[in-house]
Amino acid sequence: MAKVVDLTDKNRHPMTLRSASSREDSEKVPVDFNTAMSKALQNPLVLDAIFANLGLPDLKTSRLVCKEWADVGATFLGKRALLQVNKLFSYEDSETAKMAPVNDKLMRRLIISDKFDSSIPTNKKADVITRAITHVDNVSRLTREIKFLVSRKEFVPAFLEGIRMLGSTRIEHMGIFRAWGGGSIDTIPANAYEKLPSQPCLTSLKFQALSDFQHRVADCNEFRPLIQVWLDSAPNLTSFDVATPFNPNLEACTSLKVLKFKLLKCCDSHYRQINVTKMLTQVKDSLIELELCHSVHDYVPLQQIQTADEVPVMSNLTSLTIHAAKVYEIGDFFNENHFPKLRSFSVRNGFKPSSLLTHVNLWSRHRGVHSLELIMDHYAWEVQEFGGKMIDLFPSVKEFDFRMDLTFFTFPCDISVPFLQGEPVWTSAAIYRFMIPFQMWDLKRVNISLRLLDSALMIDALKAISVLKGVKRVQFIFPYIYDKRANNFSTSFVQDVILHSGPFKSVEITINELAPEIVERVQLQIQASGAPIHFVGRSE
Repeated sequence: MAKVVDLTDKNRHPMTLRSASSREDSEKVPVDFNTAMSKALQNPLVLDAIFANLGLPDLKTSRLVCKEWADVGATFLGKRALLQVNKLFSYEDSETAKMAPVNDKLMRRLIISDKFDSSIPTNKKADVITRAITHVDNVSRLTREIKFLVSRKEFVPAFLEGIRMLGSTRIEHMGIFRAWGGGSIDTIPANAYEKLPSQPCLTSLKFQALSDFQHRVADCNEFRPLIQVWLDSAPNLTSFDVATPFNPNLEACTSLKVLKFKLLKCCDSHYRQINVTKMLTQVKDSLIELELCHSVHDYVPLQQIQTADEVPVMSNLTSLTIHAAKVYEIGDFFNENHFPKLRSFSVRNGFKPSSLLTHVNLWSRHRGVHSLELIMDHYAWEVQEFGGKMIDLFPSVKEFDFRMDLTFFTFPCDISVPFLQGEPVWTSAAIYRFMIPFQMWDLKRVNISLRLLDSALMIDALKAISVLKGVKRVQFIFPYIYDKRANNFSTSFVQDVILHSGPFKSVEITINELAPEIVERVQLQIQASGAPIHFVGRSE
């Protein structure tokens, strides 16, 4: 039986081991630190290689073994874990919160949230937020990342005051996550948004809403000054990831390389104006990567202000990801003239059947796009004749990533007909007809992911995809089996899958709700064949 480390404080120095199989459990066996193994396990280079492969729980435990392990473990833990800094403070018969000591190496990444020590009174929590920044040693010198999970509005002024007191720092990444409910009635005072000290090291900023404020009227515009005060304090910002119901002012972001913008719904008619082209014009010469997303199902009243003169030339943009939505329907924009260096393009269909075709029709031919990603997970049946259009628009594609949901059904008009008698929209012929145009591309790499309910369609999909050029990888995901009466994944069927997997680098099949005996049989059959198939079956 292998020996295990005794992790009690008493035995940390010197290190001792306890035999798990010994009849004399109380007998401790001292470690000889002069052996080659002992020396190796104290060598920082060896420990670096070992600890790099440990998960967070094991990293935390390993620090209890000895001083050498504690030092190296703290370095790795500081890089990979977030320290809950406000939980370091507690009240013990004192009017001032006292802080527990902490290793400097753990100060690299901090999170400030609504999780406090149980001794902290409610009326002192905002003060602890400020102290978490100003009274923790070496934050300005050692900390590189802060995540602020704000669950109450009074924490925002306290946090910003702490940053002002700290001054310029070496913080590189700042994430602000708004997490209170729409019922909050307090407002954030205007003086809370006074100018912050310059943060020249801050290169990455993220703002995200974790609750439903986009559906509330009062909160729609509340965070504009919070976002703006951080943008104005970061002269060297290169990455900005933001979800708002308005377009932020990026005029000061002269070094911005990456912009990820997600439009949220706002019910207040005063804030329904979104000027995408104005926002992009402010960063047209610096952006390299752009992502335009949305979470808006119905935004008919949205006013988009745009004239032909406002459409910018994105002179250095190489990567564009966009959700096909009305707010991003910009005329005379998606072409080689306005995206002269574009190499990678990703498009996802929106919440309306016509959104993808409408967006694609805004494009003119672009010969510079070499990598194309299509994500079709809503209303995919509306674009069964879509391939030819993409071939004409992007003739130089070499890398093709494609994700589509084939789980749609049509139903009889007679509502008395049982639900499960719906007919699948995607038939064998439809799959082949959709895929066949893409063989015209001189592809080097193909990754395809399909969601299915009918196992029989998998063979048809393998046949259709096999005609494409390049190294091919395919993934099939079955949320459940539509017709359990069918002979799903029989021995002969699996043999057909193995037979048609030949042209593929890899075939991955993930399926839920399959009988355990079928899962076991399929796995054994695939393993014995040596085919490039990875089967993951989750039993019923």
